[in-house]
Amino acid sequence: MSPKEFNERLTSIEAEFKEFFAKTAPTIAGEVAVRLFKQNFQDEGFFGEKWLEVKRRMSGTKAYRAAELHHPADHSRKILTGRTADLGRSIEVKSAGDGRAVVWTNPSAFSSKEPYGRVHNEGLRAGRGAGFTMPRRQFIGDHAKLRAAITEELQKKLSEIIKKQRMS
Repeated sequence: MSPKEFNERLTSIEAEFKEFFAKTAPTIAGEVAVRLFKQNFQDEGFFGEKWLEVKRRMSGTKAYRAAELHHPADHSRKILTGRTADLGRSIEVKSAGDGRAVVWTNPSAFSSKEPYGRVHNEGLRAGRGAGFTMPRRQFIGDHAKLRAAITEELQKKLSEIIKKQRMS
């Protein structure tokens, strides 16, 4: 390989890695996060830490008796799925690029303009008038298991790039 060819190859590798860290890595991280956050939602917890139970599933509560009369399926329905499951389906990558990814619950999935996902995820005030404080049922956020899964996916992709560079 001539010095000129070597320089061209280094320039090509540098460009590929810049692209990887600016665009590819954030996209991969966002996709992994969405997958795991949706799994948290289905598992009714945050990476193994279970949410507080809801009253509509607790025998003997007023909410349980109301569900019995109006919507008996509410006794077995998952905690935050609601009758529409909009909240779980609304988890998506808002943006990915420039070395970062933003994952959110897209508010356009709901008829309300309230930050519905944030209220549940952080345990904020909810309801009309005096309202109440929603128990925190986190399904989105930083966690060691999330970082490990993202790292694993990024390592796989980097290995593919390195293997491709060796073959060229």
